[in-house]
Amino acid sequence: MPNFQHCGLYFTPDHIQAAHENINREPIQAAWVFLSTQSLNDNVMNDSELILHAYRYKLSSNHDSGDQVVRALQSGYGLDIHAYTNYFDALVTGVTLAHAAELVRDHANFVSGFAAWQSDYANFVDQLQHTPESSTILDHVWLGFLNLVSGIVLDADDRFDAGCEVFRQTIAEVRPEGYLIAAVEAEGQDSLNRQFFAVAALVCMAEAASHVGVDLWGYNYRGISVITAAAYITYYYYYPTQWHWGAIAEEPAKALFSDHGSFLEMVYHYTRPGDLKLLLNEQRPLFNAALGGLTTLTHAVPAKERRGLFG
Repeated sequence: MPNFQHCGLYFTPDHIQAAHENINREPIQAAWVFLSTQSLNDNVMNDSELILHAYRYKLSSNHDSGDQVVRALQSGYGLDIHAYTNYFDALVTGVTLAHAAELVRDHANFVSGFAAWQSDYANFVDQLQHTPESSTILDHVWLGFLNLVSGIVLDADDRFDAGCEVFRQTIAEVRPEGYLIAAVEAEGQDSLNRQFFAVAALVCMAEAASHVGVDLWGYNYRGISVITAAAYITYYYYYPTQWHWGAIAEEPAKALFSDHGSFLEMVYHYTRPGDLKLLLNEQRPLFNAALGGLTTLTHAVPAKERRGLFG
């Protein structure tokens, strides 16, 4: 049974404290610079601005940024189901909204209207429970992702448990090598994208669940876990032309990890796989609004301080 805690979906006050304690150590320092130097509109225009403003509030106590997020949420940002061109985009923003709401949950201007926002958000999530006939494994996994995080922001055990069940069912479908058959039915870049974003969702689900007392990181089916799937996808950052379902050019493969690889900081924070170090060093700071936010700031392991000749 979850024990709902509210800070950020993917981090706790301890993570915030560590980010401040390591403000002058890389790669944390670069992440702080990234957060402070991004040019953001006063009025939130997109999901990335929503989350970056929320981070400035939560980690830097920037109440003006907090005001922008609260104003956007209370105006119904992202909750018009008819504004989306496809089902998956609605799922992605639904996940992002949950994170934004958690980050400003304690904002003075949000407290009085939070219950009303929760009701509107719950209605939005409910409308997404019916998947379209053309839905894919990616839609299925991300609906589970949405249910898990919405369960946290709404303090709803049933929603959270439904998301956890999708996680466990999906892990049971991961092949020993680390891929999902349903994800790689397409050819080439499409198959890589599906595998990548399915794994990304599973990692974020595991991290979010860990902060409410549910261990999905350690869940395995016949020895296969989310770490198995993460290791599989990481390999193709280095060797995209060896993708079994059609060679991938290096440039789009690198762009995929650069733009959406923020979840890999969580993987490294949890298990320290050696094959991730070069990838992270090349791509940090990593940020994606839907996939954990600015995870280099909250999850990166700071470089060891250099010592003098005698210690």
